[in-house]
Amino acid sequence: MTARRTEPLGLDRIAPLLAEVKDNLGGDLSLAALAKAHGASPFQFHRRFSSLVGETPRRHVERLRLERAAYKLAVTDDRIVDIALSVGFDSHEAFTRAFRRWEGRSPRAYRAAARAAQAERLERNRHFQGDGCRFTEAWFEPRPPTPMLAVRILGAYAGLDAARRSPVWREIAAWAAAHGMALGPERWGLFPDDPTLTPPELQGADLCIPVARPVQGDKRVRCLELAGGLYGKIGHVGLGSTVGQAYRQLADAIRRSPYAFREDPPVQVFFEDDAERFEVWFPVRRR
Repeated sequence: MTARRTEPLGLDRIAPLLAEVKDNLGGDLSLAALAKAHGASPFQFHRRFSSLVGETPRRHVERLRLERAAYKLAVTDDRIVDIALSVGFDSHEAFTRAFRRWEGRSPRAYRAAARAAQAERLERNRHFQGDGCRFTEAWFEPRPPTPMLAVRILGAYAGLDAARRSPVWREIAAWAAAHGMALGPERWGLFPDDPTLTPPELQGADLCIPVARPVQGDKRVRCLELAGGLYGKIGHVGLGSTVGQAYRQLADAIRRSPYAFREDPPVQVFFEDDAERFEVWFPVRRR
C-alpha cells in the first residue's frame, strides 16, 4: 500500500469541508460540484484537496460511501440496493463492483461475514466484565432532540485525550461567549467513523457542547442537533485507552435486546473532572 502523505495543519483547515462531504454522501459530490461550491476551478480544487488529504476527491468520496455502506450492511437489515442508493451510488451493479474492488468480496458476502462474527462474539463474550476497566449494565432511555455547538477535529480516535479535547472546549466556550450564548454542562463527542476502516489521520469526531436553542454557526463552529429518540447507554470507568471495550459491550447488549441500531453516530460523554469516567450511547429503535 502506498504511504499516505498528509499535512496535519492543512487537514485542520480543511476539516469543515471534509465534514460537509461526509454529511452529504447521497448528494452531488462530483469534482465540478465541489470545486464550484468552494470557489475554485476543478483543477485547483483537485490539486489542493489531493495534496492535503492524501487521496483524490473522487477516491475520498467513494471511500466514505463504501465505509458508510459497510456499516449499514453490518448493523441494518436494509436491502442492499437501498443501501447503495442511500450512499450515493446510482445502481446496485455500480455499488457491487466498487464494493468488491474496495473490500475484496461482495456486499452480500460482507454482510454474512459480519453477522457471523457478531454471533460468535456474542457467545464468546457473554460473561465479559472488562479488561482493565469496569462497565455498568446497559440501559435504554429516550432523549429529546438537543442543539449543540460542535467543532470537527481530525485524527485517530485512540489519541483523543484530555489534552486534545480541552482546547476545543475552550474554543467553543469563547465562540458562545462572543455570541451571547450560555452553554450546558455536558461535554459530548460524536464519532461517525469506523476506526477499523477509516485511516487514523482522517477519522473525524465532532466535539459538542449542548446549548438551549439552535443558532447559526459558521464553517468552524457548527450548530448540530443530537437526534432525539431512544438510546442504548453504558457507563465505563477506566483509562481512556479501554473505552473501546464499552462500545463493544454496549453493541453486544443491543444485539441481545429488542432494539436495533439507528444510523446516527454513537455518542461519548466526557466527564472532565474524572478522566477515567465515560458514558457511551448508541441511538436505537425498536425492531
